Amino acid sequence: QQQQQQQQQQETDTSQHDAVMSEEEAHAIKDPFDLADEQEEITADNSEFVGYSYHDSSSTQPRYHLVFSTSCSEFQNWQSMVFFYSAWKVKQPGTVTRIASACTPQQIQELKHFHTQYILPLSNRFHVHFTPDWGFKHNTKYCNKPFGLLDWFQHGMGYPQQAHDRDDDIVMIVDPDMMLLRPLLHTFDVDRVEWRIPDGPKYDTVTHGKPIAQLYGFGNKWLSSLKGNITYVIGHNHNHNHNNATTDTNTNTNTDTPPSRVLNMTLTEAGRYYPAGPPYIATARDMYRIAQKWVDFVPKFFEVFPEFMAEMHAYSLAAAHLNLPHQLAHSFMVSDPDGGREGWAFLENTDRENVCKPDAIDQNDLPYVFHFCQRYALGRWFVGKYKMPEKFFQCDHNLLREPPQDVAVKYDWYIYPNNKDVRNFTKDMSILQNGWAMCRMISSMNEIAGYFKTKYCPNPNLDKTFIFHKLSRFEAFLNGDPRWPGTVPEDDDGKPWKKRKGKSS
Repeated sequence: QQQQQQQQQQETDTSQHDAVMSEEEAHAIKDPFDLADEQEEITADNSEFVGYSYHDSSSTQPRYHLVFSTSCSEFQNWQSMVFFYSAWKVKQPGTVTRIASACTPQQIQELKHFHTQYILPLSNRFHVHFTPDWGFKHNTKYCNKPFGLLDWFQHGMGYPQQAHDRDDDIVMIVDPDMMLLRPLLHTFDVDRVEWRIPDGPKYDTVTHGKPIAQLYGFGNKWLSSLKGNITYVIGHNHNHNHNNATTDTNTNTNTDTPPSRVLNMTLTEAGRYYPAGPPYIATARDMYRIAQKWVDFVPKFFEVFPEFMAEMHAYSLAAAHLNLPHQLAHSFMVSDPDGGREGWAFLENTDRENVCKPDAIDQNDLPYVFHFCQRYALGRWFVGKYKMPEKFFQCDHNLLREPPQDVAVKYDWYIYPNNKDVRNFTKDMSILQNGWAMCRMISSMNEIAGYFKTKYCPNPNLDKTFIFHKLSRFEAFLNGDPRWPGTVPEDDDGKPWKKRKGKSS
């Protein structure tokens, strides 16, 4: 019992990176979201704390650590709120940590205050970890995740000194623009998951040497995009054979440099086991090793391949270099209705009448994660993360107007707010995917904003009236012909609206 108390105390004690400040300091700083700046005092109410301790010594489960990387922009501040709330709602076990990089001193103080006032009351297992500014001028967003992850391992988890106590923990990496639909664990019912390789043996538990991740659509491009520069990216010291490589158990590092597995890898193997993306799930030992190589590889990878996917490709390279093939799943996540095989199978037994009804789909049938990085629309009903108002969670900002529950019955087309991107649907599944994603994102944003506003705002604006389209155009749409393209008197530039060539599916 004494050991358990010491362990729990160790986990609740915070390092210099943790989001902890005195009550006096907290009240001296204005909340960046202005959620409750008019109130003189806010008392943390833990009555709704998720009842799952950091680690129950009698539990057969390992310690879970779910992390996501952000900057300190308001854009990623509200996304972090959404993720923490979703983790609280689904009762995600273990710790959930936001790794915040490249923050100014003022942003750090504001975020510490915000986290203390509004996130910790959800659960004292929710943390924020601040990293140094890495000083990258042109590729900061590609380096924050790997460099931040390694910094968290070293200063949050105590690696490599504490490796002997941490190696069996489970580390999960997600993105801030995700929300959990179910708790994410390290064990899976293999028959309920759609895997990248359906035939052959599959493991149902993440253990050492057996990481699991979501399959992303870049195939073997992480290898082919190196364009013959493998040796330059991984370093010349890996371009030779060492037959006697050993591991130092005290530091969890190799005492000799083994040959890189990538040097002899075929494109077929590269596409079968390594086009991985969030959620990544691995033991702490494996993820720490990946993080070290990820940090080594990503700057040079970006030199060779200065594109959007450089950071993810560098993760694949690090895993392959360490000979850590991932068991990849199609169905951990949904994100893109046009993105090919994701976890959309739960809609196969759903009809258009019910796809937007809140309780029509059983939670156990949903994927684990909704990655809301796309635009979702039916008719002129629309939502997209890049169009979300940054001040959406402020007390005086209105909530999103919600579409009718039969929106997927009424419309088999969409027009985005730019009045240029249009689409006719010819397949019910495309309508179901867009309808579910749009309704889920709108209702979730309203639920989360409504929760915080009701809890902390003296006069919360809970009116569901915000729309993304021009108001006159949206009203014309509601009052006009429901068929595509609707009755629209004029375009954004005031000229008569003309039919544009759009996609069909």
